[in-house]
Amino acid sequence: MTMVSHTSANNKHPLPSSPEPEESQSASLGNVLTACLDLLKIDDPAIRKKAVEFVGSVPLGTINTYGKWVTAAKAIADSCAVSGRLFSQSEMCDFLTVAAKGVDSKRAGAKTVNDATFHIYVDVMENYQKSDERTKLHYPRIIVDTISALDKGVDTRGEAVGVYSLDRYYQERKSTAVQEDPAATYVARPPGEKAASATHAPPSYSDELVENLMHITSRPRKNLERSLASLQAADVKKIADLSVNHKRLQKYSKMTSPSAFKKEVEKELGRKLTDNQLQHAINSIRKARTYIENVLDGKFVPHGTHGINHVKHNLEYGYQLMGLMEPRKRRSN
Repeated sequence: MTMVSHTSANNKHPLPSSPEPEESQSASLGNVLTACLDLLKIDDPAIRKKAVEFVGSVPLGTINTYGKWVTAAKAIADSCAVSGRLFSQSEMCDFLTVAAKGVDSKRAGAKTVNDATFHIYVDVMENYQKSDERTKLHYPRIIVDTISALDKGVDTRGEAVGVYSLDRYYQERKSTAVQEDPAATYVARPPGEKAASATHAPPSYSDELVENLMHITSRPRKNLERSLASLQAADVKKIADLSVNHKRLQKYSKMTSPSAFKKEVEKELGRKLTDNQLQHAINSIRKARTYIENVLDGKFVPHGTHGINHVKHNLEYGYQLMGLMEPRKRRSN
């Protein structure tokens, strides 16, 4: 963004572009955090210490989902909020530039990124000074969530946001962010454990489902129960559908001939499949266990205009074609 070029032109701390091994994730995140703090000229020892504490308690899965840059920017925004550190208007513009620095413009689209950040910049210039202190305190957090939604299609709380809903989301976030305790999201958890959303009650699931998943994934019961508790009810239902039909999945997966597979599926469905539908079905069958484990681990991050993960969507379409998963109910206008 040209309006704060004195910050955005500083490229001596570029975002790491290549994936790193798990053992170096924490160290590299620390480097990104330091880079962000330096770019923002935040020298307060207490705030820097708090930000380091926050990133130190972020699970590896969360870092993989949102990326190190957004994770670091969020830790800074949260540490400033809990410390009562208010940004000036120009500092707020700098924060926007630094937060947007990590956005993958190739994925979101350069024009979309530029338009979204410009609208936020205009809002800061027109409304930031008029906001009450409580709203100002949470402005960096509002910006980080909006940038995360722009980059990943989901904010840092896990809420899916479509590109065309960004402006509305940004305005709504102004009223919801001030009601939250930023420090509450940083709770030490066992590695790989995903926190259930504070705004949703844990979904219900049967002991039979857990037993089936233990057989399918070879995972311990406690591990599966934690994963299921963190999911949306709709995803629990999808996994349950596949687990109930696990014997059919196994039968289909053993069929090496596409013609035999097609004949068997069409016989059970009582209808014909097109070649395109057949390929969808075969691909979904091959990846059934991967689908289940990715859902359990929260690896299907929503993205794009409609806030969906297209890989997940395509696999589910294949299962629905074969009657292995209940189709999503159509919404009436």
